[in-house]
Amino acid sequence: MKGIDWGRLYNEYKADVLDPVSLEERIKELMIDDEVTAKKGIYEYLLTGKEKFLSLRQFSDSQKRQAYERQGGICANCGKHFEIEQMEGDHHKPWSMGGKTDNDNCVMLCRDCNREKSNK
Repeated sequence: MKGIDWGRLYNEYKADVLDPVSLEERIKELMIDDEVTAKKGIYEYLLTGKEKFLSLRQFSDSQKRQAYERQGGICANCGKHFEIEQMEGDHHKPWSMGGKTDNDNCVMLCRDCNREKSNK
């Protein structure tokens, strides 16, 4: 994969004993996981265990559509109706506080409300 510093990873982890079969299985699982938005980070995640390399912050289009339908197109903040294209998925419990990027934690906000919240 382009953009991965393979030389640095090799130098840092060359002494680690790794099982190639289990690594390959885990790579396949993570590659098809919708929550993993930074696929090139999978390798470093598997070596370090640090989730930050996976960028687990973005909701899938399917998750956003489900939240939109559940809310009836109403912004969870201002209470006004919007078309889905005018809204953005947001974490009810913030990702930085352990909120997961899953259906139960997805709420739809209008762009203005989401931007206003992000600027605080």
